[in-house]
Amino acid sequence: MNQPSVHQLYSYSKLDKLGEGSYGHVYKGVHIQTGKVVALKIIDLDTADDDVDAIQREVAFLTQLRDGPNITEYYGCYLDGPRVWIAMEYAQGGSILSLMKASPKARLEEKYAVVVVREVLIGLSYLHKSAVIHRDIKAANILITATGKVMLCDFGVSALLATSSSKRNTLVGTPYWMAPEVAQSAAYDTKADIWSLGIMIYEMIKGEPPNAHIMPFKLVQMIPKLKPPRLVEGEGSKELRDFLPLCVTESPSDTVGGRASESEMGQRRF
Repeated sequence: MNQPSVHQLYSYSKLDKLGEGSYGHVYKGVHIQTGKVVALKIIDLDTADDDVDAIQREVAFLTQLRDGPNITEYYGCYLDGPRVWIAMEYAQGGSILSLMKASPKARLEEKYAVVVVREVLIGLSYLHKSAVIHRDIKAANILITATGKVMLCDFGVSALLATSSSKRNTLVGTPYWMAPEVAQSAAYDTKADIWSLGIMIYEMIKGEPPNAHIMPFKLVQMIPKLKPPRLVEGEGSKELRDFLPLCVTESPSDTVGGRASESEMGQRRF
């Protein structure tokens, strides 16, 4: 990493701690010269090589995708001794998960959930056209700004495909939201994000992802054998219940009965 010092050119001041990301603590901060409020992800580089690789990967993706719709805006990466500061757009509303926890029964009302889904699809469409798989779509990784903008964040495990038709076979992500082909370490592509989106829909409506009572390491082995989750009558509108199976089907293929693409689902109405 050859980023400039946080004390050079652009100086940031760290304020309140907001939480923890994949590889560090996240703080509310301010750009001293302009007074602009930002989010600062501060990471200790004195860590495992794999973690440093993930940090470098996230910075690379944020740089590549900085002008994309519904992607966390990236302002820069700066060194502070053994630490790196990643300055990003501040999401005053927090994550969808934090909104859920503050809501009755820890769930999100459908009228809000469908807006989130629509905006996430816009972000995913941009990622997938850029041959990028997010690989960790879940309520905790979707942020809301003060103006209601929905943003995808946390690109620490994202993957860049060589071409739009390429596939990956690396086991990464969070098990509860993991697509069957990912759990099997089979070849997979951007459709893996569509499965995760479906699980996030279930999570928002039900309050937690399916099989939340199962330990993650056990669930990874079980996912390919489990029936895809469904919402039943009384758990969301008929339109939403019909939408979920388009996301969570065993086969991600483009054939009849396969998983729909983000562009196809973006055309549907609730």
